[in-house]
Amino acid sequence: MQFIIVDNDPRAADSIAGFIRSAYPQAIIHQLRGTEPNIVMEFGAADLIVMDMQLFEESGPELCTKLRRTNGRTPVLGMTCFPKAYYDERFKEAGGQGLVHKEELGTLLTMIDRLLRGGAEPGYLTPDAARRAVLARDVQPDATADDGTPEALTPTERTVYRLMGEYGNDPIQIAAQIGVKPSTVRTHIRAIRHKLNLPTTKDLMRLLLRRRNR
Repeated sequence: MQFIIVDNDPRAADSIAGFIRSAYPQAIIHQLRGTEPNIVMEFGAADLIVMDMQLFEESGPELCTKLRRTNGRTPVLGMTCFPKAYYDERFKEAGGQGLVHKEELGTLLTMIDRLLRGGAEPGYLTPDAARRAVLARDVQPDATADDGTPEALTPTERTVYRLMGEYGNDPIQIAAQIGVKPSTVRTHIRAIRHKLNLPTTKDLMRLLLRRRNR
């Protein structure tokens, strides 16, 4: 049996690995930080992935969505040190099978056992059903406002979205147009990607290019 723990805090990953090993002493446990090249391919060999929601380059939901587009077999259990409600809906949409708080280690083992038996937390989908749901959402046309921007975005996010169509992924240029700091623009871009279920900024740019060429 193989587990993969994805956490950018090595000490937290060590602690969780030790706790899991106490219940599954024969298990092989790999620890990843979420920034490894071809990480989704590495996931394919695991029987279960335990994934933190806060990672360096991509969030847990973003990474789970990327996995789910190609993998309907491996269950993913999310972990968070924030209140569970903060990530719950986002992780469901990302294709995860359950979410636990990092301090609730007893619940962690209960959920691992459930997921290894093919189940999921109530309200979550099994891996195969979650993959079908993610793929179906990918091909659905996005709802757009009268100006052609997605309705889910706030007015400021719509402005940033439109300016990305002109200036590309250039926070400095966009910031100069709307009078904010580049770091604020980067925050808006992350929010836009989350709302549109796009794992990377490159995916967002591809979406903008497709819409511009329609």
